[in-house]
Amino acid sequence: MNFENLRLDHVGIRVTNLDVAERFYAKFGFVRDPEEDAPEVAACGLVHPTGLRIHLIYNGEPAGEGNVLLDLPVKRPGYTHAAFVIDSMDELVRWLEQEGIWISEGPIRLGHDRRITCFIRDPDLNVIEFNEMLR
Repeated sequence: MNFENLRLDHVGIRVTNLDVAERFYAKFGFVRDPEEDAPEVAACGLVHPTGLRIHLIYNGEPAGEGNVLLDLPVKRPGYTHAAFVIDSMDELVRWLEQEGIWISEGPIRLGHDRRITCFIRDPDLNVIEFNEMLR
């Protein structure tokens, strides 16, 4: 098997309320792509103008204790976050403040000063990472 043309197709994000999640991700430029909808598995496809895709899996049950992969003392295996590259962390931070979106961590320098990173949470406490690449 040759994997040299491997690319990421989409990130699946489990949510409890499709309308709330869709409005949240629309703030970042994602819009519904009806050709990606799969109601038989409770999935709604969103696409960004850059071609990035996410699937909102809308069969989640509210978890009162927070994000079960990151917020509990016992760390379970699983996908913990999606990470996106941005042009300017300063611009992002200003925009997040204007939108009332809480930064859960950062901005901080990570990876031998290779990037400035910050983390936010969506309405279901799913983690999203943003990176300004420094080199």
